[in-house]
Amino acid sequence: MNKSSIFYTITFIFIFAGVSVILGFLWLIEYDQQNYTRELNTKYSLIANARLLNFAGVISEKEFEEQTKNYNKMDEITEAKQIRKILFRGDVLARVEVNNGLIEIISYNRQVYLNIIYDGKVYLYKDQDYQTYRYFIIKAIAVAMICILVLLYIYIFKKLKPLKRLKKQIDKFAQGKLSDIEDVSTGVDEISQVSEAFYQAIVQIRKLNQSRQFFLRNIMHELKTPITKGLLTLEMIEDNKYKERLNGVFTRLEILINEFAAIEQITSGAAFINRKKYNILDVLDEAKEIAMRDDSNIRIFMEESFFVNVDFKLFTTAIKNMIDNGIKHSED
Repeated sequence: MNKSSIFYTITFIFIFAGVSVILGFLWLIEYDQQNYTRELNTKYSLIANARLLNFAGVISEKEFEEQTKNYNKMDEITEAKQIRKILFRGDVLARVEVNNGLIEIISYNRQVYLNIIYDGKVYLYKDQDYQTYRYFIIKAIAVAMICILVLLYIYIFKKLKPLKRLKKQIDKFAQGKLSDIEDVSTGVDEISQVSEAFYQAIVQIRKLNQSRQFFLRNIMHELKTPITKGLLTLEMIEDNKYKERLNGVFTRLEILINEFAAIEQITSGAAFINRKKYNILDVLDEAKEIAMRDDSNIRIFMEESFFVNVDFKLFTTAIKNMIDNGIKHSED
């Protein structure tokens, strides 16, 4: 893909946006998880400290409940077998040693427990309000945004795709292939309107070319008829200097008409250019001959002959025109 192409630019922008979204959500997950962990630690620390103060008799049970009223009640686990299983198999997330005790946050079977050891006695509480960190929600939002970006990219790419088809038609126009140009408009948006306007312009150019070709062919036909009649009439005249002059005039007119026809075919794209290698001297001699000029006015200076790869008829006509212009506009 061409780096200067608008499609390359759009693709790069969407890839950059997609990578940015992914990195942004990875950072968000890390940041949000840290905040969530801090909130849990603050909650458990407050509850554990209040319970230790309650055990020590510093505050009453009512005062304990008052201090922890903003948090849901944590149920105490009293069954010894269950306590041993949780303490043995659970993962200790955090541990803090305090006077006459120990505070632990334990994760077991996707649940979090607060373990308080005071004066050698174990108090285990289950957090009924605990919910595992919801990676799924953030991941779902990230996936949804990526999907939206992909769909938006496909939509924009589809909307701009007619530009490629329009460019192909413009390339055909630049190559002169008017007959191969197609209407590529597919909707009513601005690109389709430009495509439709371009195609209508091509239709008008085709009509103008057809009218021009028809007009030129009619003119050439009308000119050739009197020239042919003139040449036939000359055959009936006795040889004299006037006949020779008239014959030269009619012959030159016929050559000009033939040149005109060749040029018309070239410009209309109907002619086939037959390139071959020719000696430049042969080309110049032919140009001198069809120029029908006095040889004394045309001199060729060339140190060394060489070959040219050209269409003989068209190239000699071009050289002849240069000779004509040189003679017409020369001072002598």
